[in-house]
Amino acid sequence: MRRTIAIATAIGLGGGLLVGVTAPAGGTEPSAPGGALVGQSFEIGEKGPRQRRAGAEQLISATATFTAANRVAGMPTSTAPHHQFVMPGGSLSVTVDYGYHWQDDSLIYDYSLDTAMGAGDPDASTRTVLGFGSRQGTSCTVEEVSVAWLYRYIPDVLLYDDKETPDLASAAGWDCAVLLVDSGSGTPPYDAFVSVLDVVAATPELAVRAPRKDRLVKGVWTRIPVTVSNASPEGIGARDVAVTGAGKGVKVRPLALGSLQGQDDIDGHVWARLTRPKGTLRLTVSEKGQALGRATVKLRRRPAPAPPKAGSWSAGGVSFTVRGSKVRGFRINARTTCGGYPDMPTTTNNTYSFVTTTIPRNNEVVGTERNDQESSAAYAAYLDLEFVSRTKAVGRFSYYGPARCTAIERFTARLRR
Repeated sequence: MRRTIAIATAIGLGGGLLVGVTAPAGGTEPSAPGGALVGQSFEIGEKGPRQRRAGAEQLISATATFTAANRVAGMPTSTAPHHQFVMPGGSLSVTVDYGYHWQDDSLIYDYSLDTAMGAGDPDASTRTVLGFGSRQGTSCTVEEVSVAWLYRYIPDVLLYDDKETPDLASAAGWDCAVLLVDSGSGTPPYDAFVSVLDVVAATPELAVRAPRKDRLVKGVWTRIPVTVSNASPEGIGARDVAVTGAGKGVKVRPLALGSLQGQDDIDGHVWARLTRPKGTLRLTVSEKGQALGRATVKLRRRPAPAPPKAGSWSAGGVSFTVRGSKVRGFRINARTTCGGYPDMPTTTNNTYSFVTTTIPRNNEVVGTERNDQESSAAYAAYLDLEFVSRTKAVGRFSYYGPARCTAIERFTARLRR
């Protein structure tokens, strides 16, 4: 199992930080809890450019570690127990865990800092704040905060958030965090810490496999089988996966595959057409437009085979007619399974028909029949049929319909003598 993990930023502040707190311009105070801190800057003493991420790179996590070494200069201003964070082992850490929404691929995240102060607050006027933001020069500018007030007799505090909305583009740029305690919006902190985030990101490890060579009939669109795999660990899925191709003397239709989870693979076909005696098809698999894997297929021209004989063809449960270079009147009796978990599936034998389909000059029929007009009766049927000689054909029929019904049959048909 291969894994590529890129550490975008690292905690290594060394000695104490150099600086102060800068109020937001205008001095106005937002009405949201902790809102007055949004826009404030905390000197971090370390300049770091915002990370520019490639389109396929995914955020995995970001961790802030608060210690005495990254306490804001001039802090603490109070040594009262309820103004001091308890730091087992001399530090406190919080991790932002990132993910991507299953519907719109937007960034989602959650974090939780379960900690305590030295004591409860007899006046219940102590507030703890955890903020995340981005570095601007040598400062950390706060963009989001979570707030927890201290109880009179309970020193425990929980600072958390869980976002699954599509308006979180700023979270992708977080690279610093602030932890402080004060008496509410507009009051100076009793203690404050600022930390660089340790950001972990990963890129899906996509690969595409295809035959090393193939022979195509001139001018006929032909399917080239491909397998795309994601060797990344589970949880690092690829989104908007596509296989494209190019090459001199080769026309290619791309293949869109959607998403592909880590440690998984998927089969498909790229359509190619040869316009010269030979050529090299160069395949590229990409995620969100970024190329991540490549393969090549050597293509050569082959003569068109003799067309199948006209007449009636049949196999066990299958019948059709070849006339005018088309497959007509296709019928098949297929075992059909419907339903399933949590109920028991049902099985019946049904007869299906298929639309008239043209036989291309390479004798490889690939047909699709759909009904998308009514969702309650929507279905899709597929016919793959190759005439391996003038009197013999091998095929596969598949059907996917309402009530989770499926039917898949392979067959060998011959011309009736």
